[in-house]
Amino acid sequence: MSSRSLGPTLIAIGVGIIVVPFLVMFFLAIGPLGWVLLGGAVIILGIVVSLRESPGYDDVDRSNRINCDDCGARIDADADTCEYCGTAR
Repeated sequence: MSSRSLGPTLIAIGVGIIVVPFLVMFFLAIGPLGWVLLGGAVIILGIVVSLRESPGYDDVDRSNRINCDDCGARIDADADTCEYCGTAR
């Protein structure tokens, strides 16, 4: 006999037997327009996620930042000292 328990497998099969028919009925009931809307929503969601995860995406406003006169690091325009080299402005 196997040392693995059969319980979790039977639970998963039972859940599948209950859930799968409802999913099939739902997808058959939404019709062609539902499929187009569902597919379009997934495409738009994929585009948004791809853009947010791209290396060029930065949601922080950098417009009020300047270069430090001493080390050249980007710092806030209203900062009294550079956060990298400590030079007073």
